[in-house]
Amino acid sequence: MKRIVLLLLFMLFLPFAQQVHANNTVIQLNEEATVFDNRSGSLVQVGTLSAGQTFVVTKDYGANWWQIRWGGNYGYVDKRYTTVVPTTTYKNTVPSVVKIKDYIVATSVTPIYDNTGNKLVQFATLSEGASFPIYSRMGSWYGIAVNGRLGYVHSKLVEEEKGEETTDTSSKPTEKPTPTLPSKQNGYIEALENTILYDLRRENHVMAIATLLKGQQLEVTNTEDATYVQVRWGKTFVYAEKSKVKFVHTPAYKNLGNDKAVQNKYFIPISENNDIYDRSSGSLKPFAKLDSNRRYPILRKEASWYVTTLGGREGYIHSSKVALDRGVPVMMYHHFLKDHELGRFKNVSTTMTDVQFAKEMQYLKSKNYETVSTDELLRFMRNEITLPAYSIVLTFDDGLLSTREYAYPVLKKHGFQAAQFLITYRNEHSSMEQMFDYTDLQAISRQDMANMQDVFTYESHTYNLHDMVGNKGKMLLIPYHEVVQDLKRSLTIIPDAKAFAYPFGQYNSNTIYAVKEAGFSMAFSTMPGYNNPYDDVYQIKRLYSDQKTSFAQYQKMVSPIAQ
Repeated sequence: MKRIVLLLLFMLFLPFAQQVHANNTVIQLNEEATVFDNRSGSLVQVGTLSAGQTFVVTKDYGANWWQIRWGGNYGYVDKRYTTVVPTTTYKNTVPSVVKIKDYIVATSVTPIYDNTGNKLVQFATLSEGASFPIYSRMGSWYGIAVNGRLGYVHSKLVEEEKGEETTDTSSKPTEKPTPTLPSKQNGYIEALENTILYDLRRENHVMAIATLLKGQQLEVTNTEDATYVQVRWGKTFVYAEKSKVKFVHTPAYKNLGNDKAVQNKYFIPISENNDIYDRSSGSLKPFAKLDSNRRYPILRKEASWYVTTLGGREGYIHSSKVALDRGVPVMMYHHFLKDHELGRFKNVSTTMTDVQFAKEMQYLKSKNYETVSTDELLRFMRNEITLPAYSIVLTFDDGLLSTREYAYPVLKKHGFQAAQFLITYRNEHSSMEQMFDYTDLQAISRQDMANMQDVFTYESHTYNLHDMVGNKGKMLLIPYHEVVQDLKRSLTIIPDAKAFAYPFGQYNSNTIYAVKEAGFSMAFSTMPGYNNPYDDVYQIKRLYSDQKTSFAQYQKMVSPIAQ
């Protein structure tokens, strides 16, 4: 029935649609672009247009802006993100003049869909708080007339408001948009000297993200703190000391940047010259300098240039001066022996010599890697914090006594931190004063755990499910409730544990559910790879080095950039 109604609408308005397309410019979005409303005297974001979609222009506003019909009035779209094309690519047109009575108000960022194909296709969004006149109702969906195109939004994402009946003729707006940023409630800052911008989200780790050059300006998002002024950076914020900036009402720059539109992709500066440039005047003018041990969100790529954004301002950096970030590596280790002790562990993938391990840790120290905790990795993957580009997580499976003999002293020497995944039944029953026997696999004791807590945190590798039955781990073979019971029992030995490692790297959907039900916030696999924001925190990837791994291979493995 829905398809029939849409088909009738299309047939009814097809002659009108052809006339509109013949008389008006049509644009296609090269990437997602913001729609602004300017009736308040400032540019207010009211929605976005999706990449690849086409829209009819109602007016050309000079060098910078297109005007389109939006929500019973006009919206403005930056020309830089568009290309003029011969005609629209959609079919579901609606009249340009419609009766308006009731409105919807978006309670969150709300997708707008076209449903004339075999599936719903998003072609725009409404910003949270933005209102839009209702064109039609169909079940749980509202139809809205978006610039002459019928779009659908789901009722669960909006609220309906009653109003007086009027006619949408898109009356003339109060003023045309300005090519520069308007004055904002909080205004802008101008650096009185080269001013560091800090990320303050990591406890006890204030991170310098960038340096705003003297005389350069950025948009302010909050001024309430006594010491710092807040500036947007991607989907979070950085802070400048108030004593090193002054406030201005109107900026001198024109290169608007939509920080919220950054992708979940990052670059790492690799050059001594890490300036980012303003290109709005046609020439390159540096306005900030990036840190070489940070990862920066990518807004887009233009030819040989990457575009990032800082404080509402776009910055360009040449692709030769950066490398794409592949994420945080997590290393997995098990057992350590001296070369003459290897015996039956010769060429066993889970065993490494003490010399090789010491060399690898010395390399990390020489390159200023920061060993981060599993908790900070979790926060990074949830996009709650950023981490230095040269970060690494060190993990040790099975809780073996050889870590006390050969790993702990090296880690302590370098000031590193690491996580041990314990099979807690074995640790619970280990002798307090046991001597190391290189011919056997021994578990650390509770006393060992206490003695090494300045380096290690202790996480779960089950209580007593680290066994194979044939080629399958025991955890996959026993009833679900027994798995949950075992995992919870492991927490009686290590009550602060938040992370879990799957025995032998084997797991399925039920295993993941059990891990969650037992109370773990994250879980580590043996899948190779690197970890990024928004990755699945119950399928964290890890890398490993063994007796056959060359030092050159190890160096490439731990690098945050592909080489």
